[in-house]
Formats: sequence, structure tokens, C-alpha cells
Amino acid sequence: MEWSNFFSGVIGAFLGGGAGGILLKIYLDHRLTIERSELAEKRLQLQKQRDASVAVAEILGEWVRSTYLGQPITNEQRWLMQTTYWKNILLLDKKLIDQLFPLLAHAHGAVGTNEMIVQTRKILLGLNEPDIKATDLNNW
Repeated sequence: MEWSNFFSGVIGAFLGGGAGGILLKIYLDHRLTIERSELAEKRLQLQKQRDASVAVAEILGEWVRSTYLGQPITNEQRWLMQTTYWKNILLLDKKLIDQLFPLLAHAHGAVGTNEMIVQTRKILLGLNEPDIKATDLNNW
């Protein structure tokens, strides 16, 4: 037995049963169902945000790897970068893709890696303005 059914049944019994109790039970069940649905929707949105942030971080991590290692990129590294890109790009919405493509293509005027992180944060958190600056981020 679900707790919501038990709870609404007990309240209905105390309020005299009959039509009033049945209506109260139906109302309480409906409210609990709505609250569960809203909570599930919020959890799903949070998970999507997490997945998108991990996707951007993985793509950027592979993209800057050769720079950090100070070595020319090998075909194996290029393949790993491409598969990381393919795997993760599917998780991103259009706003993030529009920010990421110019950076990866070394396009003129594209944002830097730290600015990409700032913009990703802005998009995922639904901020009007970024709450951090690219200069606030650490690079080792």
C-alpha cells in the first residue's frame, strides 16, 4: 500500500467518510501526484544540466590535451578527440553548440576555453549575465 493512499484514507475516515471523504481522498491523491511529477521534472532538468556540463568539460579537456602535453597531436589522439566530441555533442542544446563550434574550429572571434566555461555556466543556469569571469578561473 502506498503511503499517500493510506494517509488520504485515514483523513477521509476521520472526516466522516461518505462522499466528502471520497472527494478529499481524490483531491489529496491528485495533489500528491502533481507534486511527485513536479519533483521528477526538476530532477530530470538537473540531470540534463549535469550531463551537458560534463559533455562540455570532456570535449574541452580532450581539445586542449595536446597543448598541455606540449606534443604534436597523433592520429590516435585526434581519433580520441573526435569520438569524445561525437559522444558528447548529442547531449548539448543549440545554444551551447553555437558557442562551442567556433572555438573548436579556431574561428576568428571565437571565445577562449575559460570564456566557454563561463558561457556554458550562464546558459545551463539560465542566468541573464555571467556570475563569474573567465579571469576568475584557474588554469594549471
